[in-house]
Amino acid sequence: MMQDLNNRLMKLELLYMEQEDTVQILSRIVHQQEEKIELLKKQLIHVAEKLNSTEESGSNTEEPPPPHY
Repeated sequence: MMQDLNNRLMKLELLYMEQEDTVQILSRIVHQQEEKIELLKKQLIHVAEKLNSTEESGSNTEEPPPPHY
């Protein structure tokens, strides 16, 4: 009876350690994804600003239609 309880306890401890490892791995992955999202946000803002400045400078002069018109 006591041996059975010890075996069950060992199995539970092993499962707990595996879950702890999994949680740590997932935590690192989430952190990396957060950093990547922040970088992508900054890049998107930069591209949007560049697009806006291009549109503003181009909106003052109207381009002629392409030659096929």
